[in-house]
Parts: sequence; C-alpha cells; structure tokens
Amino acid sequence: MAEPQTKSFAEVTLIEAVARHARVDLILSPVVPDGERRLISHFLGLEAPSRLILAPPKKADGQKVFVPVGWDLGMSFDLANIWFQATTTVLEHCMFRQSAFHRVDALAVEQPIQLLSTNRRSAPRRRVDPARPFTAIIWSAERAIDANLSPIQVGMLQDWSATGLGVRLRHPLDVAPGYRAIICLERVTGEESVFLWGVLRHCTATGDGYWLAGFADLTDMRPGEAVDLMSFLAAPAE
Repeated sequence: MAEPQTKSFAEVTLIEAVARHARVDLILSPVVPDGERRLISHFLGLEAPSRLILAPPKKADGQKVFVPVGWDLGMSFDLANIWFQATTTVLEHCMFRQSAFHRVDALAVEQPIQLLSTNRRSAPRRRVDPARPFTAIIWSAERAIDANLSPIQVGMLQDWSATGLGVRLRHPLDVAPGYRAIICLERVTGEESVFLWGVLRHCTATGDGYWLAGFADLTDMRPGEAVDLMSFLAAPAE
C-alpha cells in the first residue's frame, strides 16, 4: 500500500486559495515606464509539475495587462484572515480548462515553494452581498474529509446572516437535523468562493415544489480542514 503523501504548508495554502478562487494582487518586476505596477488577478488552478494558474492580470479599471514570460511577480492574498506573500516567475500564457467544455485565457507561473505570513488581520473576513445570486454546494462534512468528493446537493442561496443561511433546493435533503455539512457559496463570474461549516436545522417544503434547507452554527473553513476536497476542487477539469 502506497504511503500517503505529505503536503507542505505552502502547498496546502495554495490549494485552498485556488479552490476558493481567491483574489491575488500582483506586483510586477521590472516596471514598465508609465505602466501600473500593482495588478489584480485571482487563482484558477494548479497543474503539475509546479504550475500555478492565474487569471489574466488587470488594472483597477478592469483593463487586461500583458505580462511577458520570464518576468518576476510579487504575489499577495488573504486567506482565512491571514495575509500571505510570495514571489514567482511568469512561465507562459495559456488556455486553462475550467470545465470539460470551457477553457479560459490564463497566466501560468511557477508555484511558490515558500509563503510568508506577514500579519493576521484584525478586521472580519470580507462578506459578499447575499442579495446577489449564489450557487450553494453542499457536502457531507464527514465524507468530504474521508475523500468522498460528491456533493449531496446543489441549490441556490436564499438568505444569509452571520449565524445561519437558507438554501433553496429542488429535492429534500435525505439527512436528519444535526447533520454537519460543508457549504460552498460561489458564482460563475470567477469571484472568490466562500467555504463554511454548518449544521442542518431543518429542510422544509416551501409549497411551490422546492425545499428550504436551513443551516446554523456557521464557521469559516480554515486551511487544512478538508485537504482532499480542496485538492479535488483545485485540480484542472478532465
């Protein structure tokens, strides 16, 4: 039986950042005259061997910026209220397969082997607006940790507060109240996904053919708490 592979702190952190589609700020070196040095991107994927895939960098106004191969990049991103920094080098411009039928423009850089944690932020984690539509993907907390990576259902976020959320479903959840789950809130637009632990409180028929699953005791999922699931989500689509 093969020995389990141990992942470094940097590997686990980058897997989490990719799975969450976290925003990453980039600092170019060298700096082009009259050019903007700090750019905005987000994580798209991880490819072997040691290739980190980023969305094409943009200026603050949304204009894409071409970054030549071989240039150095400083990277900084927030994850679970910790601010990380790293350096990398541009490998190539490529097309990245986000799904079996969809490829997007991307920037391949060297996967950093070291990350510097500069400070723990005291401000609360940024919350996206729950009034805008989100897909809500629900996994069994226990089975996801044991590498069963199939979600138990996918629905739409209906409401969200600091302590609970409601997910609109086409079918009832076949589990009892008290069931512990992982909930991912995401959009197709590439914005950062939010991963939460939650406990099912009810799954109630709404009278229009749908069901409302209510989750309470919400807490942020921290890096390293579901490595198999996050590794699966960070991998390129086949």
